[in-house]
Amino acid sequence: MVENFSGASTARLGARQWLAIGALGASFLVVAADSTIVYAAIPSIQRALDLSTATVQWLMSAFLISFGGVLLLSSRLAELFGRRRLFTIGLALMTAASMLSAVAWAGEVLIGARVLQGIGAALIATTALPLLAIALGPGPARVRALGLWTLIGAFGGTTGLLLGGLLTDTVGWRWVFLVNVPVGIVAALLAPILPADRCGGSGHPLEVAGGVSLVGALTLIGWTVVAAFAPGSSTGPALLRLAAAAVLLLLFLVIEARTGRRLVRPGLLRSRTRLGGLVVLFAAGTLIDAVLLLVTLYGQGALGLSATRFGALMVALTLSSVVGSYVGQVVVVRHGLRLVALTGMSVAGAGLLALAMVNGPLDTVDFLSVLPVVGVGAGAAFVAAQIAVTLGASDADSAAASGLSDASFSLGGALGLAAVSAVLVANQTELPVPMGAALPMAFTVTAGLAAIGLVAALLLMGQQRTPVPSQGT
Repeated sequence: MVENFSGASTARLGARQWLAIGALGASFLVVAADSTIVYAAIPSIQRALDLSTATVQWLMSAFLISFGGVLLLSSRLAELFGRRRLFTIGLALMTAASMLSAVAWAGEVLIGARVLQGIGAALIATTALPLLAIALGPGPARVRALGLWTLIGAFGGTTGLLLGGLLTDTVGWRWVFLVNVPVGIVAALLAPILPADRCGGSGHPLEVAGGVSLVGALTLIGWTVVAAFAPGSSTGPALLRLAAAAVLLLLFLVIEARTGRRLVRPGLLRSRTRLGGLVVLFAAGTLIDAVLLLVTLYGQGALGLSATRFGALMVALTLSSVVGSYVGQVVVVRHGLRLVALTGMSVAGAGLLALAMVNGPLDTVDFLSVLPVVGVGAGAAFVAAQIAVTLGASDADSAAASGLSDASFSLGGALGLAAVSAVLVANQTELPVPMGAALPMAFTVTAGLAAIGLVAALLLMGQQRTPVPSQGT
């Protein structure tokens, strides 16, 4: 019961609170790290399972599409089933999917397991932080724990790259997935000590059916867009997927009209600034994941970097993006959303163009010189766009706005992976060594994706400044 956790703010934390922090924090770290941990292992997986580059991008796209889609629905599921129950379901699903990924004998099996991982990760990501807040109650303990939570989210991607490279080089790529299993099992065993929140049963099955329809439609649309970049793609299956998506969207609208509590209130998307923020987030997702895929294929292929050295190299991108996000938060207060988003996307795009224009083969010095520039720009644009999406949202709309924000970034990542994979496949056949004209062209395409975010920031985002927090809060 929630009452078992009361008093955490006025007394020292007890054993139950510490166990709750450990279980929830470790689970969230796994989710954050899983967004990048597979990248270092991609060349090894490609060789072991004999995958084409067109198939390789699905190792990440499958996760990103299912994760982004379910994020829109999971807050409503939490209202119906309760956060603790949904958290436990997410743990079980992600643990089972990780075990299946580790023993995958074919690319199709691994991609299917990655879809399940994305769903489980979305359920964990939505429920873990609210459960932590309930467990600790108001006061200093919660503030300190939330600070730790921010650090986990900020450095989770870096942790994934470093850990993924180390595991791949030492015990093999299958351990990139197996490492999730003990964490999931221990966290699931500790789940009964988490607070039984009072949200369970407050939702309605009809609302969930509407959410499932929307997630299904978004998934089909994302699948169609990503598959359109694959070589040999045909029109027939794409049209069937789009037709099915249209039917699901119509079903969603019918259900939303009949229920009193809508998943996404129409007025939420009437704000030009919020729409601009969603597009900027989508663009930021495309360029970050595109760069990660390009550098892992080129670095471990053409440059002969080990998976561990690749992970260390990519810290230049992930850590600089954290720096950019913190700087962006400060600058937004004084100069507004549009300027930060515009500057961030311009800086990131310029860095990508610099990589595309290098004469001759790229080396680690080139990457170490430019990746921090791309990271700082993308981080600043990301935080400005995220603020734009959530700023002004009412308490009732905050969950939907947050879900839209995360979904836009994840679905954008899937598109970025597909776009650069198509460029590589169209320009050469010997992979994973993107050389010749393929790599500069791929970086040029990625810079073009950044330009989409720049235009959205210029035309849609306002000059709003975020309020400066008062000293008493």
